[in-house]
Amino acid sequence: LTEVPNNPKKRYEVMTKDMPKGGSLSLDMMYRTSGTQLNLDYYSEIDFTNPYKDRPYLISNMIISADGNTFFTNEDSTGLGSAVDRRLMGELRFHADAVINGAETLRIAGSSSLIRSEELVQNRLANSKTAHPIACVLTNSGNLPLENRFFTSKEFESLVFLDESAPQEKFEELSLHCKEVIRIPKNNRAHYLLNYLHEHYDVSIALLEGGPMINGIFFENNLIDDHFSTVSPQVFIPRNPFTSIRPTESYNIMHQELELLSMQVSEKTGEIFTRYKNKSAVQKSN
Repeated sequence: LTEVPNNPKKRYEVMTKDMPKGGSLSLDMMYRTSGTQLNLDYYSEIDFTNPYKDRPYLISNMIISADGNTFFTNEDSTGLGSAVDRRLMGELRFHADAVINGAETLRIAGSSSLIRSEELVQNRLANSKTAHPIACVLTNSGNLPLENRFFTSKEFESLVFLDESAPQEKFEELSLHCKEVIRIPKNNRAHYLLNYLHEHYDVSIALLEGGPMINGIFFENNLIDDHFSTVSPQVFIPRNPFTSIRPTESYNIMHQELELLSMQVSEKTGEIFTRYKNKSAVQKSN
């Protein structure tokens, strides 16, 4: 046992002293065995803190196929994720004060901030939060399906961030169907949106769920703090590559270095769940 690497945690020191009372091979069991575990409540146990004074801490959550594409069509809005992935998505929403989506996601797959787990909802309420986060959508044209639950649901509040160049009649029409419509400048969309949520709605943690265009806007502005990505054990071969992040016209190549914080594999579904930290965002906040 003296040659086995030792974990310096206090609990192992206590166990080393106490376990021999239960059997002569108890320490061999503790030091010479190992296991792998997937904790499906992993994301809900993360302690997110916001180091910023003027904006929310921003989490992004995406899923890609094994060949690096995202499944994003109106033919099958269920996408690539399993029930396990959808549960983990709900656990990230559990932390969020606001969920942000792009107009393309709303039009094709629908958009909401609903948390399906009643247990997570009750935990939010017990911590003096609303049952569900605020739902937000960013749109240039304002051409959005008003029959979607984003506008019709009474379970969460919805905000529309509308480009300043959109017609006034669109502003007035959307204003009848949501909590608020906010005019947003095209040249500073990402920063403006986050600052507005922080100042007017006291949003401390925000969750970005896509699609590709809005993901690109926030990555280009180096505003993603935590990046969660699920890799699905499926191959999706579109005629044109369809990645989960698309740069805007002003960017040809975008590069950011991320630090891997965790990786877990579901033996049941074959999915890989990863969590990355944006190194430059961490350094900027320190």
